[in-house]
Amino acid sequence: MKHYLPHFLALLVVILVVAGCATGNVNPSAARAHTGYVDFYDTTTNDFYWQIERYDVRKQSFKIIYDDMASVTGGFLRLALAPGHYQLRITIMNRATKEPPVVEVDVQDGMITPVQVEFVPDGVTQIQNQTKRAGVIVGHQYGVRTQYSSSEATLYKLLAEVEPPTPYRVKAQTDYAQ
Repeated sequence: MKHYLPHFLALLVVILVVAGCATGNVNPSAARAHTGYVDFYDTTTNDFYWQIERYDVRKQSFKIIYDDMASVTGGFLRLALAPGHYQLRITIMNRATKEPPVVEVDVQDGMITPVQVEFVPDGVTQIQNQTKRAGVIVGHQYGVRTQYSSSEATLYKLLAEVEPPTPYRVKAQTDYAQ
């Protein structure tokens, strides 16, 4: 058991470093030390399922730093990040959108950098739905029945604009809070 301890500790350090890169949808009463914040908001409805990815220069690919299939509380998404320069890709999971926008954000210690996301209607698309149900199919045989349907949905182009950083304040005190 003792020979596994160094591997366990190394794994724990990796998990803590990766987890320390971004903290999702936070709202502390005061800014944390060595931490800046990015607020993603829109001016219409706010029932979005956000996915935010950070570009990893070493791996030359995007890595998910926030992904939640539930609406955020407070009407907008706030991420806590270490100060620095980031390329962030914004995806809204519960809307039909074209290519997700990528924004360049300079996160500053103790500051909030707002990013306004705008939805511009850009046509319509067909959404394919698939429903699976288990039960009796024929006679006494059990199986899974799959039903397919489609519906029309508005297709949106996402626009994102990075605004100047502002001093930290809780979500309810921002200009874009609901």
